[in-house]
Amino acid sequence: MLKRGLRWGTALLVGLAGSLTISGQAMDASSTPPLIPREVLFGNPEIAGVQLSPDGTRIAYLAPYRGVLNLWVRDLDGREEPHLLTRKTDRPQQAADWTADGRFLISSRDAQGDENTVLVRIDPRTGESVDLTPTSGVLAVVTASDRDVPGELVVGLNDRDPRYHDLYVLDIASGARKLLYQVDDGRPVGVDRLNGEWHPYLRTEALANGGQAYELRLPGEKEWRPFLKFDFEDARLSGPAGFTRDGQWLYGQLSTGADKPRLVRWSRQELERCTTDCGFEVVHRATSGALGIALSQIETGEPSVLVETDLRSQRFVLDSSLRSDYDALERLAGSNEFSVFDRDRKDRLWLVVVASDRQGEQIWLWDRDRRQHQLLFSVQPRLDDYTLASMESLDLKARDGRRIPAYLTRSALSSDGPQPLVLVVHGGPQARDYWGLDRTHQWLANRGYHVMSVNYRGSTGFGKAHLLAGEGEWYARMQDDLVDAVRWAVDQGIADPDKLVIKGGSYGGYAALAGLTRDPTLFAAAVSEVGPSNLRTLLAAIPPYWEAIRINFERMIGVGSVDLDAISPINHVDQIQRPLLLGHGANDPRVSLQESESIAAAMTARKLPIDFVVFPDEGHGWANPRNALAWAALEEHFLHHHIGGRVEPFGHVLEQSSMDWRLRSLPTP
Repeated sequence: MLKRGLRWGTALLVGLAGSLTISGQAMDASSTPPLIPREVLFGNPEIAGVQLSPDGTRIAYLAPYRGVLNLWVRDLDGREEPHLLTRKTDRPQQAADWTADGRFLISSRDAQGDENTVLVRIDPRTGESVDLTPTSGVLAVVTASDRDVPGELVVGLNDRDPRYHDLYVLDIASGARKLLYQVDDGRPVGVDRLNGEWHPYLRTEALANGGQAYELRLPGEKEWRPFLKFDFEDARLSGPAGFTRDGQWLYGQLSTGADKPRLVRWSRQELERCTTDCGFEVVHRATSGALGIALSQIETGEPSVLVETDLRSQRFVLDSSLRSDYDALERLAGSNEFSVFDRDRKDRLWLVVVASDRQGEQIWLWDRDRRQHQLLFSVQPRLDDYTLASMESLDLKARDGRRIPAYLTRSALSSDGPQPLVLVVHGGPQARDYWGLDRTHQWLANRGYHVMSVNYRGSTGFGKAHLLAGEGEWYARMQDDLVDAVRWAVDQGIADPDKLVIKGGSYGGYAALAGLTRDPTLFAAAVSEVGPSNLRTLLAAIPPYWEAIRINFERMIGVGSVDLDAISPINHVDQIQRPLLLGHGANDPRVSLQESESIAAAMTARKLPIDFVVFPDEGHGWANPRNALAWAALEEHFLHHHIGGRVEPFGHVLEQSSMDWRLRSLPTP
């Protein structure tokens, strides 16, 4: 998928401070909220990636060291000085997970955004770092782990064939690997710990119609046999997930005959007996479009708590022994969201994150024995010095009557009458926006813009029908939903129709380009980050390891049913009338640099206003902290120049980054 994460915990952006002035529309200084520095919004969090050791005595976490996020370890009670394990100086260190025995931490890295991930073992006592997987041209993924064998991981490596990930059992201490299963036919295999051994038990085949077929092979069986088969529509929200720890139940999700998913399970006894029509039990029927397991029993692996998410989340406690714990956590969170994200092996200490739309995330410790909670960390405490805007949940209607779930954050400078609005389009497109503290929303609202995020058709999380409604609708109804949401804001007197901007990354960057070419007079400007401009070249250049999902991706775009040339913005550059800010990473493996270079060249040939920047040390988005802040500064000045709003001076952020400003229409800083 063409996805870019923009929330804390999935993307970590770092910045440097600059001097503050206010420019733009004159306002009464006594009522004007202070300018929030970009460094406060996009800079290092105080802490991130917190993980509790299995014995519950230590935590590993990311925190700044010389301006870059690095890995630290400290005791849980904070009596000892934190111990620095890594010393990254440019790209942030990735978060790390404890091995089940607490002996090591496992992290990962890539080379300047190429997404060829290397697994790394880190000693939490000495900081010694050892690469466990090949370091060049290979994408390593952790497939399975089990606390009964804490010294092993099952990893997938595409070292033999870049299209397929063979499975290996990796000895963490020695780095030795033993082949478990070789993928020769392009059918990915799921593995679990069954009968005391690693066992490849599930094989998946992508069908020509976009559906999925699953085959089963239990311990003692020599041949694969048919298990489940879903057409394109049902395959989106259906499939097995994994066995319980005792191997007696296989859990999964089904959406056949329904718009919302059901959590189901198959008994081991039934699986050993049945052929293609295996009986199952329904554990939970979702009433919202997204269903997930929020917590499982440590001893058995049985689901304990489920979560359904629409515009907001709702939890369902299946294990009655946890009811009082969740009642206490709900009182702690109040109207905010919360989740239990880590526990010790005895299940007595829980790490809980509480997320608000107007405050940085908070990390709490819940002691189940003492029935006490303790605030461990505030992720972005500097935000407490500023007044943040609330995020509103919206249920809008598209022109054809389809529901459009959306979020709106109003300008911190709003006065009577319509204000400038920035439409922020999420990537994927099979992804979604969520309620909570969104750094982009807060940044733009503070600068004087209303900010809207729209879960257009084709987004996940709102049911099967909403997801499937995006099939073949790039440049068409998916774009209509964005336009209809903006026009609603105009009709409601919220947005100024002459000061609308569309921006996004990845698919959101494509939508921004489409906003200029398909609706050339609607938006005053557009911002596209790592967005594809030509769907033919996009599909021709996707990574080889995407082969397993290629059929689904192509069908959602509409390959074979729509004219790819007609829905590629590069072929409609002659329609562009408004300025564009374009950014790309030179090492992007998902959307090649050519996608931005081609539309930049076409706009230049027509003397259209464009600012085009390339980061030579980045991939699909910005990981280097200085690059992230430089892009935010450039974007802020671009918006200020074209639709007004407040602006913080550049300071020195541009020269401190690797930015290559290839085409320039903005005034020189």
